[in-house]
Amino acid sequence: MGICEVGIVCDGLYLNNRNMKDAISDSMGMAGELVIKSFKDGKLIREAGPFKNKVVSSNGYGRNLIMRQLAGDTTYPIEIDSASIGDGTTPPANGDTNLENPLETAIPLTNVVVSNNVITIEVFMPDGDLPDDTYSEFGFFANLRLFSRILINPAHVKATGEDTLFVYTLTNTG
Repeated sequence: MGICEVGIVCDGLYLNNRNMKDAISDSMGMAGELVIKSFKDGKLIREAGPFKNKVVSSNGYGRNLIMRQLAGDTTYPIEIDSASIGDGTTPPANGDTNLENPLETAIPLTNVVVSNNVITIEVFMPDGDLPDDTYSEFGFFANLRLFSRILINPAHVKATGEDTLFVYTLTNTG
């Protein structure tokens, strides 16, 4: 494809501000998914997911944090450092700044690995740390600022004696 300008036909495509904006957005895409694994007595008893996420994009949250850093604005750190789980049921949206109804917050991350354009984050919660309940949303935070939110559907039902491992994979799709 050659060098193109907005408002002209280039390589058979008419370029306008809208499809240029979409092309830029597509090249900066991020896709994440969460898998939930339940263990009892050290043995895997159930696995659910993957559940797709929304990397939010309101001012000072999610993708906006990345853009601020690229522009030299280091007001907010962008390191994903904690998670929260709740029972909200509203689908994630760009304007989200928290979970709809967080039940457990500031959950520490267990393991973070970066390989090429993929980040894998694990959050392990032993039986005594995650109360028995029904959970339908999960989020990751950078310095207490929502980065991504996941709707868990069907909901995750945590029972007595179960340890839970949340495995989140975030991929740069651009």
